[in-house]
Amino acid sequence: MLKSFILLLLILHSSLYSENAGVNEVVLEANEAPPFWSKEMPYNGIAGELVHAISEAGDINSRIIFKPLSRLIDDDENNDLGNPAFFMINQDFSEIIPIALYHVSLYYYAPNHKKRLELKSIDDLKGLKIGTLKGTLIDVHYFEQNAIMFKESYSHESLFKKLKLGRIDMVIEIELVAEQTIKKFFEKEASNFVKINLSNAASPIAIMLAEELNNSEWIANRYRIGLEKIIQDGTYQNIMKKYYIDERLPQNWFDDLKHFEELYQSEKVQ
Repeated sequence: MLKSFILLLLILHSSLYSENAGVNEVVLEANEAPPFWSKEMPYNGIAGELVHAISEAGDINSRIIFKPLSRLIDDDENNDLGNPAFFMINQDFSEIIPIALYHVSLYYYAPNHKKRLELKSIDDLKGLKIGTLKGTLIDVHYFEQNAIMFKESYSHESLFKKLKLGRIDMVIEIELVAEQTIKKFFEKEASNFVKINLSNAASPIAIMLAEELNNSEWIANRYRIGLEKIIQDGTYQNIMKKYYIDERLPQNWFDDLKHFEELYQSEKVQ
């Protein structure tokens, strides 16, 4: 009887191991958006470093590969990294795990304008040409109804070049991405690029697992365990300090992160 019981345990252990043993490596895809994602940066940038730390703490192997944003959005069977809003239009995901946030602001080139630009309401944008990264504009119709014109570019550098040349009036961009782009390509005239802060501009950066991915619930659980571990032991905060050098993390960072986690979990239940 004991021998049979031990054999049963071995069979059960074997079946459980086999279920997850196929998860040798999870391939996650991102687009170049330094300092959040970059093939050239150590640990693949801020969010990339978080993914690697989460994976290690959660005891799961992850690999990040880089593709143009348009290809990532068009592919409806891959695992994506980024803002779910850009991808959920075209793809259903089995699991979405928010791991970080980004904040968006508007930028304009001061020498091209006689007075300081302000944004008090949507009316202040009417008649202006706003530059944005290709594939990131979600509700085009809404802006068109409000007489706001958008010009899309395939790179962050191109956006700010157009802004400087006066081909567009403003750029809407992730704050840290904008700051790095300006520093890299326009350092001597950085002060000419003026930022307009937007309220309620926090958006999630998430790991999105494709519906076709085997054992996605188990994988998502390992990522969530890993995320909780690195927040609790301070690894998360130490990573962020490398990039938010001149300022602290935005207020309510972890509250907003929890909010987005609850949001995607509730959508999954529905």
